[in-house]
Amino acid sequence: MKKLDDSAQLLLIAGFAVGIGIVVLTVMLNNVIYASNIASESSIDTSRYDIANAIQITTEAHEDAYQYAIKGGSFDNDSFVEYLGNYTDKASSNYGISGLTFSCRNSNLSKAYFTQSGLADGKDDWTLVENIKITNLFALSIPDTSELGNESNRVTIQAINISGNTLWSMEFYNSSGKINITISDQSSIIGNYQSNTGEINITSDLIDGSGIIPGFRFSDRTAGKEYSINIINGSHAIGTYFLSGNLSTDQPFTQARYWVVNPTITMSSREMVINRTIPISLPGGVQ
Repeated sequence: MKKLDDSAQLLLIAGFAVGIGIVVLTVMLNNVIYASNIASESSIDTSRYDIANAIQITTEAHEDAYQYAIKGGSFDNDSFVEYLGNYTDKASSNYGISGLTFSCRNSNLSKAYFTQSGLADGKDDWTLVENIKITNLFALSIPDTSELGNESNRVTIQAINISGNTLWSMEFYNSSGKINITISDQSSIIGNYQSNTGEINITSDLIDGSGIIPGFRFSDRTAGKEYSINIINGSHAIGTYFLSGNLSTDQPFTQARYWVVNPTITMSSREMVINRTIPISLPGGVQ
């Protein structure tokens, strides 16, 4: 009987040992899987951070390069290219310290569409600036009417209040080589005009450098309101814009687009390769 009791005790101890071993193995395996997942997620987050940082500094580098290239009064393409070449060399060296390779393939200045990105395939309907308190200067230039849509593809610029109501709008399109312009408020048409040169200064009531009566009435219709300026059907117009004023927080802003560039940046390591093409408006965005 004693021999049987000893055997039973040995079996019980063995069972406990096996059970504890399984628990320990399960815990260790879970820890390994968890650590692997954390490392993987950390790698993904690091890659996202690196590329987001590269996009930001590349955008700022192009804006700075443009300002550097026009410091003599007119645009100097050699200075623009030289500045960006120096930026790429320095960025490559800095990223190399952390084990990443970096390159930037630059593009030439191109005429900009009135889309969000400035490219032909950019977002057609978008908000230029929101939460505006006052607009000091708003001017457009559309130098080539052959690149402007016809009446069925007219472009619209709107001032919309915080309730979504239209305070003021301007529609324009190519009409036999001239730019036909229609100005409206919430309830009626303010006026119809034509431009020969495509130089339109909305806040100064100027078309082709001459004053117009009753004018655009933009300041009248937006005075005392908080509003956003939207562009609709922007892919049917090529040109430039300049906009400045104060936001609802009284912060001054300036936004302008004269050109667009479309550089491609490449970042790589042993684990990943990332390519991003970045449309950049020049001289820059809201300040």
